Amino acid sequence: MKLLEKMKNKDNFTYSEGVIVEYLLNHHKDLFELSINELAKKTYTSNATIIRLCRKLGLDGYKTMKTVLLNELEAQKYIVKNIDYSVPFQENESTQDIFNSLFSLYRESINIIQSQLDEQEIEKIVECIIQSKRIFIYAIGDAKITSQGFINKMIKINYFPILATENQEELHIAKQMTKDDCALFITYGAKQRRLQECVNIARQRRVPCVLMTANAQTPLIKKCEYHIVIPDYEHDEKIATFYSQLAFLYIFSLIYSLIYNRR
Repeated sequence: MKLLEKMKNKDNFTYSEGVIVEYLLNHHKDLFELSINELAKKTYTSNATIIRLCRKLGLDGYKTMKTVLLNELEAQKYIVKNIDYSVPFQENESTQDIFNSLFSLYRESINIIQSQLDEQEIEKIVECIIQSKRIFIYAIGDAKITSQGFINKMIKINYFPILATENQEELHIAKQMTKDDCALFITYGAKQRRLQECVNIARQRRVPCVLMTANAQTPLIKKCEYHIVIPDYEHDEKIATFYSQLAFLYIFSLIYSLIYNRR
């Protein structure tokens, strides 16, 4: 569940927590400059109450809550309210309705992702890849399919990324990496135990790691030098990975284009 959805569920909060939530939702334009001390004064609460609220929302502190909330509010500007990113069309819809639904999904997905991307972080990732002797990609399932498309593009400009998860040899391959390599971890939910183990091995071996995910709370973020977090709009009951595959494809395309431009 996204942060805004949690904040609007007022039954979960004490009176003081509810006052804080209400203030944040009604004064989000001032949120960027708002310190925890100022928020406590404006809501007649305390820093401790704000920290408790953050933890109740599943976040580790006020700065994290502010960052996540600002990102979600920015992304909301681009959302078409009737798009379901998990089930974009229903049974028995007309051909034209399905055309329109998928067009809206793809268009709005790109808008949302574009609004969230950090240009400087992308440039750092590109530099990491360019400077690496070898590039290893760790991706499972649909993310692996998207990664294969990126590998295909890279081969055309004389880069030869290794898909470490292709034959389920990722743990063995992770142990062969060095600090001169670069490891890219592509995972929407960041819940696969094998990938988590590979990140730990890479960290032990001082391998620069890049993480692309939709899980803003995964511990892997702190273990990877570079990360791109896309908004989480797909649910488990999805009919296909339209949104997530498009998101990763778009990011890979940006990375490839910058590498191509710097040859």
